Amino acid sequence: MLPWLRHAHANPHADHWHGHRANQALEEAREAVAMLVGAAPETIVFTSGATEANNLALKGMLTSQGACSRLWLTDIEHKSLREPAQFLGGQGIEVERIAVSSTGTLSPTALAEALSRHGGANGLVAVTHGNNEIGTLQPVAALGEVVHAYGHWLHVDASQSAGRVPLDVEALGCELLCVSSHKLYGPGGIGALYVDPELRERLQPQMHGGGQERGLRSGTVAPFLAVGFGTAARLAQRRLAEDAAHLRRLTDTFIGTLDAHGVRYDWVGEPEQRLPGHVSLRFPGLDAEDLLAMLAPALSASTGSACAAGELRASSVLRALGLDERTAGEVIRFTFGRSTLRGAVQCAAARVAAATVRVAERSS
Repeated sequence: MLPWLRHAHANPHADHWHGHRANQALEEAREAVAMLVGAAPETIVFTSGATEANNLALKGMLTSQGACSRLWLTDIEHKSLREPAQFLGGQGIEVERIAVSSTGTLSPTALAEALSRHGGANGLVAVTHGNNEIGTLQPVAALGEVVHAYGHWLHVDASQSAGRVPLDVEALGCELLCVSSHKLYGPGGIGALYVDPELRERLQPQMHGGGQERGLRSGTVAPFLAVGFGTAARLAQRRLAEDAAHLRRLTDTFIGTLDAHGVRYDWVGEPEQRLPGHVSLRFPGLDAEDLLAMLAPALSASTGSACAAGELRASSVLRALGLDERTAGEVIRFTFGRSTLRGAVQCAAARVAAATVRVAERSS
C-alpha cells in the first residue's frame, strides 16, 4: 500500500499516465476481490465498506424507482441491513421479518412459507451468510433455490464469511453479495458489492457525482485502500483451507481447556455449521459484563456486535433466539484469528475459567 500513499499516488479516474497506472492497480485489486467470491471483475463495485454495500443493495433495489416492492430478512440481521430495511419501511416498502431457529438458522422451509404468502412483483431477500454475534452459517445455496423458485432475488452479506469459508456467487445463487476489506486483514474504509450483470441496469445508485464504478457508486476510489483490499483477498484465498483448519484447532483448544477446568457453559448459535474460530458461549448465572471486566485488559472479547456498542438492552440477535434480557446478558463472544497461537488460546481459556469462579463467588 505504501507506494500508493507516496510517489505513486494519483486519481485512478484521471485521464493521464499517472491516473492510468493507478487505475491499473485498481483493476488488479478488483480482479482479486472477484476471484475470492467466484465472480467476474466487472461485477465488483467498490464501496466504503459492507455498510455502504448493504445500503446500496437494499435501497438501490427497493427505492421508488427500484426493481422490487418487497423485502424479506431475518430477525438476526446486522444493523447495516436492519436499519436500511427500517428506512425503506418508512418509505412505503413492504418489509417482512422471518423468524429463525433457536440456533439462528433460517430454514428453507421457513423461507418458503414466508414467500408463499405473497405473490406478484419481484422482491428481495437479504440474509447474512455468517452471523457476527453467534457465528451461525446460513444454508445460503438452499435458500437461494427457494428465493428463485418464487421469482425473487437474493442479497448476501458475506462480510464475516469471506476469507473464512469458500464463496462462489453462482453456487450460492445470489444476485448481490457484499464483502468488507478489514474483515480479511485488509485496510478499513473499503468494501465491495457484487452485482449480477442482469441487475446492473435495475440497481439505482445511492451516491451521485462523477459516475465512478460504472455509474453505481460515484466518488474517487483510493488506490492505496484498493491495493490493500486486493492483496488481502489474494492472501485469504491462498490461505483459506490453512486458516480454517487453524481456527478450528484453536476452537477445540479453547473449549477443551474450559472443559478441563470444569467451566459451565452453553453454546449459542449453530454448534457445527458456524464460522471457523467463532465461539459464542452463555455462562449460566454469570453476568457477561462482570466477566469481561474481570478479564480486561488481558483479553478482549465482546457481548454483542461492535456496531451496536453503547446499547443498554441485550442484543436483539440473542433475544431473537429466545433468550430473555437476563440470559442474553450471560453471553460472551470469543473470536480467534490467523495470528492467534495455541498457547495464547489455552491461557485465555484458563483466565476465563478463573474469572467465572471469582464472579460466581461475588454473586453468591
